[in-house]
Amino acid sequence: MRLFGNTSIDFLKYRYMAAALSGFLIVASLVSIGLHGGLRYGIDFAGGTQIIVLFAERPDLDVLRTSLEQQDIEDPTIQEFVAEEGRHEVLIRTPQSDEGGALISEIYSALDRYDPTEAPAGQDDFNAISRDELGNRMLQRNPLEFDTVVDLGNARSTYQEVADRALSARDTPGLLRSWEPLDALNLDPRVSDWMKSTFYLGSHAVIGQEFVGPQVGADLRQQTMLAMSLALGGLLAYITYRFEFRFGVGAVAALVHDVIIAVGAFSITNREFNLPVVAAFLTIVGYSLNDTVVVFDRVRENALTQRRVPLYDRLNLSINQTLSRTVLTSGTTLIVVISLFVYGGPVINNFAFALLVGVIVGTYSSIFVATPVYFALAQRALAARKK
Repeated sequence: MRLFGNTSIDFLKYRYMAAALSGFLIVASLVSIGLHGGLRYGIDFAGGTQIIVLFAERPDLDVLRTSLEQQDIEDPTIQEFVAEEGRHEVLIRTPQSDEGGALISEIYSALDRYDPTEAPAGQDDFNAISRDELGNRMLQRNPLEFDTVVDLGNARSTYQEVADRALSARDTPGLLRSWEPLDALNLDPRVSDWMKSTFYLGSHAVIGQEFVGPQVGADLRQQTMLAMSLALGGLLAYITYRFEFRFGVGAVAALVHDVIIAVGAFSITNREFNLPVVAAFLTIVGYSLNDTVVVFDRVRENALTQRRVPLYDRLNLSINQTLSRTVLTSGTTLIVVISLFVYGGPVINNFAFALLVGVIVGTYSSIFVATPVYFALAQRALAARKK
């Protein structure tokens, strides 16, 4: 399928304008990184403590921040996620500390300070219990009066199914505010009565926590830089072997260009830089390289079939011949990436943003960076031979 007919756009004519634009974007990226004192590393790289809390009602973030500060937690970062179905999640992140366990304990204490409701004596929070734990608790209490000596396997599987069904009432709201959703499931009265007498409904629950020490974060940063460097070095070697050295330099120049601008986009927008974003950057490298290789492969073919055509015209011809394929590939990829960015939710938003920037910049660089760099090197080599 061809999106365009036989185009004859003079792409190399705009190489100096493209160089100016790329230079501006690269300088802006580096300046932004410098002004911000580096990237805003996530917990993967910077180290620290991160806890995700689910609330039954939308929390007052100012009061929550005050509660954290009263527990001597310095510079906490609080980010709220409000899902369409009414789930109120808050991410609490604190700077790195060598006392990870104690810091997590302090955050828990701050949450109790924010929500001072005391649990009824002898009862546990139904909103915080896991499916396996609930099934085991029912098996121990045995409200359905199974003969566990004779039929232990059946009792265990039955209680696990009941636990799965009971906790499915939490799936949509996240936390139960009353027992009505549980009553609507029409569980055996012996089970529902036991649950109501054994558990209470808490107004918040920790659904995820993570601690990364400062040394681990530093090691991850070093390993990330090493991985990116090895990837670029390997790509240079591959393109040099597959084509020639000048092609390899053009391809790597485009890849470095793409990564710097993508990193700069994260700095300018003050987005968090973490391991999933690194995965997105490696994806960008592969995507950009694929576009570049397609153009270079056509350049090499035309070098055999269009020998008398000047290099300038041959390069423009190659880009025009692959333009329809480039636009179709990039366009369909952009549709998916934009959908992830808009509807994917906060968990993958930074990942989708990196891909969005990468697809746009990668498509641009395969035409206006990689090919002009190759053209400049080829001209220099030709001039050197004439001497």
